Amino acid sequence: MGSILVTGSSDGIGAKIADVLEGLGHDVVRHARDEAKAARLRAAGAGEVVVGDLASLAATRAMAAAASALGPFDVIVHNAGWLPPEGPRPVTEDGLERTFQVNALSAYLLTALIPLPSRLVYVSSDSIVRGRIDLDDLQHEAKWTPDSAYADSKLAMTAIAFAFARRHPDVRVNAVHPGWIRTKMSGHAAP
Repeated sequence: MGSILVTGSSDGIGAKIADVLEGLGHDVVRHARDEAKAARLRAAGAGEVVVGDLASLAATRAMAAAASALGPFDVIVHNAGWLPPEGPRPVTEDGLERTFQVNALSAYLLTALIPLPSRLVYVSSDSIVRGRIDLDDLQHEAKWTPDSAYADSKLAMTAIAFAFARRHPDVRVNAVHPGWIRTKMSGHAAP
C-alpha cells in the first residue's frame, strides 16, 4: 500500500478521502489548519498529522518541511480549499488575496517544496468554467466578488496541475471535480 498526504483533511471532502484511503490500507498523513484541529484528529485515532495554515506562506513552508520529513509520498492530494464569504476582499498576513493564496498558491508551493510523488491530485471545481485569470489583476484588487475569486483560484490551480504534468511527464497528475457534496463549505443544500 502507499503513503499518501491529503491536505485539508480535518473535515469535509478531505476527511472522507483520507478515511477511504485508510480503509483501503494506505498510510495517510492528514493535514489540519491549526493545532486544535490536529488535536481532534489525533484524539479520533488519526495517524500522522501535519499542521499548517495555508493562508500563511511561512506556515505553508513549515508544513512542507514537516510533511517532507514524513515522506516520501506515493501520492499527494491537494484538497485544501477556501470559499470566501460575502463581504470585503480578504487579505492574508502576506498581503495576498486569501482565496488565491489558499486554493492555488499553497498547492503550487507545496508541490514545489515536497519531493514529488508518483501521483499528484488537485481537487478543483467545475466553477473553473466561470473563471477568468486576469494577469493584470490576479489578486482581484480592481474588482472582487467571492464567486469570481473562487472560480479564478480553482482555474489557477487547474493550470498549475497542467503545468506540473507537462514539466514532470513521469508523474501522473490529475485535476478533479468532486461534484456538489454536502460539506460545511457547500452547505446543506448539496445532495
